[in-house]
Amino acid sequence: MKDVMMLLGFSMGLLTGALLYKYSQGAKDIVDQGEKKIMKGAKKMEQKAEENIEELEKKVKEGVKNVENKMKNQ
Repeated sequence: MKDVMMLLGFSMGLLTGALLYKYSQGAKDIVDQGEKKIMKGAKKMEQKAEENIEELEKKVKEGVKNVENKMKNQ
């Protein structure tokens, strides 16, 4: 019974949120602003990840060159 009530509460909240978004301009604006901020944060995280990947690739290439040089010297 507890699970049914939790599911019912979640469903009512979801329905209420959807109706607010559809019919309330203020709620829609707030949600849209939040979405924009999240997307900006995600893009910044993506750029940082790409920069870190590029740095890691450089370090791997240098490490491979060092290993190749050591193998040639032996």
